[in-house]
Amino acid sequence: MIYIFSAFYAEAKNIIDHYGLKKKKSPEMVRFDVFANESIRLVITGVGEINAAAAVSNIGGAYGISPDDEILNVGCGAGFSSDICMGSIFLGNKLTEQMTGRTFYPDMLMKANFRECEIVTVARVLNEGCDSVVYDMEAAAVYQAAAFFVGPHRMHFIKLVSDAGERIDQSKITELFALQEDKICGYIDRLLSACADKAPMGDTQSFWNMDRLICDMRCSKVMGDQLAQLIKYCRLSGIDYKAVLDEYYTNGLLPCESKREGKKCLFELKQRLL
Repeated sequence: MIYIFSAFYAEAKNIIDHYGLKKKKSPEMVRFDVFANESIRLVITGVGEINAAAAVSNIGGAYGISPDDEILNVGCGAGFSSDICMGSIFLGNKLTEQMTGRTFYPDMLMKANFRECEIVTVARVLNEGCDSVVYDMEAAAVYQAAAFFVGPHRMHFIKLVSDAGERIDQSKITELFALQEDKICGYIDRLLSACADKAPMGDTQSFWNMDRLICDMRCSKVMGDQLAQLIKYCRLSGIDYKAVLDEYYTNGLLPCESKREGKKCLFELKQRLL
């Protein structure tokens, strides 16, 4: 499941329409508007760190966000240089909470057609700032709350520059997001593909899945985590790992007879796939 958190409906409208998300009658404990289908839950959090953290915590508790789910924060931000102009879109590779000075680093596993930048989360609207930084009011809070449910490799932060500190009309925000709909939804499509990690991998011709692969490679917990991350990276990067693994089974290299053989097998897979 992909959980998308946006402060305004205007930021999320194009995603809602693109995927046919329907407003759901949520469990009584849920205090936020939720739009969903079978693969996506999109949540309107409201503005600011308190609202964002409360929304992630509330939704995580109500729906049971699992370590295999993906967290995506999509929203607008402010930029104060010609390099970060209105309508441009960025993927956050570093988050800074201005109030505390704390920094957070999402793992950038998925190759995207976005420029990367630092996102600074602030408590109020600014009218000036540093070059090469996008300012928002939620990202750092989403990260900190989401960290109770998923690892940094399952957190993603997309920001569209909508202003240089001035307030703008909600309809204008929706228009700006519409111009970037293909890029944003393309990113979501790749996350949807990655979520298939939870299901048996390979088509009906393949005779292995993730649980069996971990067992057949005699993986320890650490090895299993490394293997799962390797497979996820391959999925996101379009690397044909299925053919390689089917070859290992066909040639008798899997299952391994010992953990030592499993370590060697994992090392060789990394060399072939990365």
